[in-house]
Amino acid sequence: MYSTINNLFYFYIKSKNLFFIIFLTLIQGCTSNIEVAANLGKKYLIPKEEKQKVQKPIYKIGKKYNVGGKYYYPKKDLYYNKTGIASWYGPKFHGKLTANGEIYNQFALTAAHKTLPLPSAVKVTNLKNNKSIVLRINDRGPFVNDRIIDLSSKAADILNLKKEGTGLVRVQILREKSLYLEKLAKQGSFPEIADLKETELPNIKIPSKNEVKIKDTKNQKIVSKKINYNLKNLNKEYKIFIKLASFSSNKNAEIMKKKVSYIDKVKIYKIYKLNKTLFQVKAGPFSSVEKVDKLHALLLQKGMQGAKIIIE
Repeated sequence: MYSTINNLFYFYIKSKNLFFIIFLTLIQGCTSNIEVAANLGKKYLIPKEEKQKVQKPIYKIGKKYNVGGKYYYPKKDLYYNKTGIASWYGPKFHGKLTANGEIYNQFALTAAHKTLPLPSAVKVTNLKNNKSIVLRINDRGPFVNDRIIDLSSKAADILNLKKEGTGLVRVQILREKSLYLEKLAKQGSFPEIADLKETELPNIKIPSKNEVKIKDTKNQKIVSKKINYNLKNLNKEYKIFIKLASFSSNKNAEIMKKKVSYIDKVKIYKIYKLNKTLFQVKAGPFSSVEKVDKLHALLLQKGMQGAKIIIE
């Protein structure tokens, strides 16, 4: 009996030791697996956005492309001069690749445009305060509410558009700077806009005297006339409309007007274009960019994809 108890006790001790050894082996194996899993996590579970971007910029115009069911047609337009609504983009895109392979820097003087060559140089003027800035186009966009340009965070600060988020601007391509940027890009060089040599025409100085003598053809007398040298057009007020559609029939225009009766200020305008009479349905004018943005978004939701923001 005593011998049996001793044998059982001995077996228990040995089994316990054996269990402990097996336990240590399993723990070691688990630890090893945990380390492997951690390494795999670092390799595969980190979001793609966190991976270091490799900058490979190219000169790019590009073929037509589709965003949200709408086609855009990039082209080299050295006479581009349009007025519209600007927005800006910053932190969420900082460090990501642009459409031509550069790395977006929200603190650089750049912008995104839907169709101009990458890169191009443009002058952007805030029509509310007449502040202007020269920017380098190196990305595509914006694709929201018919806006014409997306400014970098720095550019929006300079033009005082950051607080409102959007604003009325005029975008004019700078021909010589754009051609120079194209030449450099094709050679593999992508300098910031501030590093370019001045190639544009010098600023025009307003004459100190604005009174001239002219001959009145009716009375044959010499009279004095004052010339308005308001070159910056500071006093002009811009009106924002939403063009809903154009029809060759006034009857169809009236049907469209009734269809959008939930919108204020909808009128039918009779216009002449290419020797044709058209009846254009427009909403406006509006003074608030924010209101136009919301209204345009509402129209798109209701399926009116042809609605377009225009500035007059």
